[in-house]
Amino acid sequence: MPVRDTGGVPVPDQPPMSRAYVTADRYVQWGGHLLFAVLMGIGLARAVSGATGSPVPVILGATAVACWYVFGAIAIAVRRGHRERAWVLILLAAWTVLTVFSPDFVWVAFVLAMLCWHFLPLTLAVPAELIVAVVAVTAALREGPVGAGSVLGPLIGIATAIAVTETVHRVVDAAAARDALASELAQTQLRLARQEREAVVLAERERMGSEIHDGAGQALAGIVMLLQSATDPEVEPQRRQAQATTALEMATTALAQTRSFLRDLDGSAVGADGLAAGLQGAVDQAGRLGLAAELHVHGTPAALSEQSRSVLVRAAQEALANTARHAQATRAMVTLTVVGDEVHLDVVDDGRGFDPAQTGSGTGFGLSGLRSRVARCGGAVTIDSEPGDGTTVHVCLPIEAVGGAR
Repeated sequence: MPVRDTGGVPVPDQPPMSRAYVTADRYVQWGGHLLFAVLMGIGLARAVSGATGSPVPVILGATAVACWYVFGAIAIAVRRGHRERAWVLILLAAWTVLTVFSPDFVWVAFVLAMLCWHFLPLTLAVPAELIVAVVAVTAALREGPVGAGSVLGPLIGIATAIAVTETVHRVVDAAAARDALASELAQTQLRLARQEREAVVLAERERMGSEIHDGAGQALAGIVMLLQSATDPEVEPQRRQAQATTALEMATTALAQTRSFLRDLDGSAVGADGLAAGLQGAVDQAGRLGLAAELHVHGTPAALSEQSRSVLVRAAQEALANTARHAQATRAMVTLTVVGDEVHLDVVDDGRGFDPAQTGSGTGFGLSGLRSRVARCGGAVTIDSEPGDGTTVHVCLPIEAVGGAR
């Protein structure tokens, strides 16, 4: 928001004029108009009172200068552009001619010095100020006794006008920069708030996806396996009936879990005494899918946070479900061990194994979601497997983990 022309010199992009700048600029303009009217009035009064001949030429000249000033002030107020340069230069020339007829108008030099410094580019402002100084000093020498005061007085006045104008420029520019900085800060805060909201939405979406996958998703996968077997005509009718009954029980349990999750928006809660029960539930569900599994617990991780307990249960569910669906295993063992300030969960099976570096045939969401959950609790997941040699899924969590893996 430049307040003066730079004479074509490139300047950085400036923000739009702020309300503070517009108000300050309006006050400066009206102050200049008032000062011009007062100084012109003083000059005209002195010129008329001290005229030795007819004052009509002086009055007409002063009127012409005043009319030109009013015309330019109105034109600039309506639409600013390069027209103020011509207006100032013509006003300077008219004042010079008027001062030749009557040196009493030397008082207007103060306003002209301000106008030249305000509206003209530096390449024109400096010569214009020199002209104002020369005309003012010449008029002062004609009007009064020759002396140092006749020279220093106009020069000091012009220098003061330039200094005042430059000070106003700097104050207005500082206010504009402050407004621009405040606006940029507000925009940055809005952008950060938006990014934070987006991050929260993504985190919540990931949490809900993980909950659905580990809860209803795993149950549905087991139900599909059971129903596929129950509808196989080669399976004995008694076994098919048992598998259909088990599928119904799993569907009922999954429905209850889903309702609890939708009601509380948190289907992962595992109480302080519910870790062993949750792990046993994962083992029992694997048994219903045809995988013989057993649980061994060594120690009591009572200091674990609710989120960490939930992660351990979900880890066991995920590992056992993958084993039942893909590993072609006959047995699996789940072991929970407390060692110092850490708790370790191991899920070992005797299946066909796989290469952990290769992506499996599933969705890939289970293991990635598990790693993310464990990482948010400050732990780590390790998968040890080779084709034909079974699989071991190891989860390590700090005992005092209170992270928000929800």
